[in-house]
Amino acid sequence: MRVPQILLPACVFFSGILFPAITASQEFPKGWVFPLEIGQGAVTAFDHTPDLYLGSLSFTPQYTLITGRLRTGATVAGAYTGKRVYGIAGPHLAVLLTDQPRVLNSTVLNVQLTAEHCWGTGEQRLAGGGLTAELGQLATFSLKALRDYRLGAWWLSAGLGVHLFSKKPSDNPFDDIR
Repeated sequence: MRVPQILLPACVFFSGILFPAITASQEFPKGWVFPLEIGQGAVTAFDHTPDLYLGSLSFTPQYTLITGRLRTGATVAGAYTGKRVYGIAGPHLAVLLTDQPRVLNSTVLNVQLTAEHCWGTGEQRLAGGGLTAELGQLATFSLKALRDYRLGAWWLSAGLGVHLFSKKPSDNPFDDIR
């Protein structure tokens, strides 16, 4: 018996319609994430004064307030600039912009819009944000611009990080469906 040629394309088409209805995006799941990030960049006033090197190590525990959309947390960091080491701390907010591209309905990465307001041990008052790309809920890459409105400088940095204490996937894949 010969299988009709339309059967295979029909199965692929209907599995593409039904499969996304069964599975849900796992981006910004309920609970905590603990990213640790190392970054570098520059502190600049965008004038005739020389730019200073900026190196940082930050820990930003975050809790998901709205599943699949919003995380809030706090940033604690050490920063090296101007031949001195400073402590930086303050609140952090992350909003999910996109969770594309998808491979077999599983996201490869997501892009987040982040906002921070931090206070430093050297009288810094930093406010700003940037974009963070999260790769497979394992690693992060970020670009940030923070304005030091007290001292009149910009902190521009790029960072690379990992999630500490990654969550073990559920034994039952249907437990995480929204």
